[in-house]
Amino acid sequence: MSSLIAFFACVLLTWGLFALDRNRKEGVSKALWIPTLWLFFGASRNISEWLQRGGGGGGASDYTEGSPLDRTVFTAILALGVIVLIGRRRQVGALLRSNAPILLFFFYCGISVLWSDFPDVAAKRWFRACGDVVMILIVLSEPDWLAAFKRLLARLGFLLVPLSVLFIRYYP
Repeated sequence: MSSLIAFFACVLLTWGLFALDRNRKEGVSKALWIPTLWLFFGASRNISEWLQRGGGGGGASDYTEGSPLDRTVFTAILALGVIVLIGRRRQVGALLRSNAPILLFFFYCGISVLWSDFPDVAAKRWFRACGDVVMILIVLSEPDWLAAFKRLLARLGFLLVPLSVLFIRYYP
C-alpha cells in the first residue's frame, strides 16, 4: 500500500515540477521531447527492463543480442529525430559542415563494422551512437540552442530524480 502512495506522490511531484517550471514559455519546440525521451531511456534503464521483459538473466547473450522491444522503441525515436532534422535541413547542414572531423570519425566507425569480430553487435551500437548525434543536432538546431539545452536538462531532472528515488526506495 505504501508503494502505491509513493507512486502517486511521485506522479504529483513530477507534475508539480513541470507546472511550476518558470522557463516553460521559452522558445523551444515540441521536438525537444524527442531527445528528452532518448536521454531518459539512455540515463535510466531500457524499456524491456522497465517492463521486466528482458532476457531475464542479464547474461552475456542478453548484452550482445539486445531486446526487440528496445530496438523498436529506439528506432522509432531515432526515426522521429531524423524527420525533425529533415525539416531543419538548412541549420543541420551548416552544423554538419562545421563539424566535419566528427562526421569523419563516425564514417570510420561505420566502416570498422566490416572487420569487427561481432559485426551485428557493432552495427547496432553504431546506429545507437548515430542516434546520439541526431539528438544533439535536434538540440543545436533549435533557434535558441542554449535555452533548449537548459530545458532538456530540466525535463530530465524533473523526470529522473523523482523516479530514481521512487524505484530505489519502494521498488528495489
